[in-house]
Amino acid sequence: MKKNKETLNIAFLGLGGQGIITLAKMIAESALDTGKKVCYNEIHGLSQRGGSVQSFLRLNEESSPLFASSDVDLVIGLEKMETLRYLYGIKGHKPKVILLDYFEIRNTNYFGLEVFPEEEEIDKEIRERAEELYIFDSENFKKQFKGNFIPYNVGIFSALTTFEELGITEETGEKIVKKLLGKNILLSQVNKKAFKEGKKWIKKI
Repeated sequence: MKKNKETLNIAFLGLGGQGIITLAKMIAESALDTGKKVCYNEIHGLSQRGGSVQSFLRLNEESSPLFASSDVDLVIGLEKMETLRYLYGIKGHKPKVILLDYFEIRNTNYFGLEVFPEEEEIDKEIRERAEELYIFDSENFKKQFKGNFIPYNVGIFSALTTFEELGITEETGEKIVKKLLGKNILLSQVNKKAFKEGKKWIKKI
């Protein structure tokens, strides 16, 4: 499928339980709120906790949410190994990568490996395959919260409001967080704080 020059193709990658689908919805709703055309699929993979989850979104496009990996513009990864696995499939092109600084060692059989690679090796491979790499500091973000519920996906969403190509204002972001996550009165304040804090913990490597 030929890509419109104004189309922005985004891949969301991570594990079940990380809020990948909610993050994709927040971006989609924000784009719709600003009058952009949006096409996305809610899930591809295994949504149970710990399973691989992918979601794909296209801005300024209505025909199909799917696109060739070589056409991806922005990769948003909430787990390092899942992000690298997707990047390995991209040929002749380096996308911009926004990565949560999170790494989970899993069963080597899942990847067909004898030994799981060291985190430093994975970091190096990701850097080599990214045109630009932005890291979200999960440890310092986590320190801003007292409880066990840490909404990293909302923090990442906040950080994404600083990326001009997405065109999400802080006002729009706040409105979307309230719209999608404000019904749970027990968590709404935590999500509100996560949105306020998130943009502080993203940096270009």
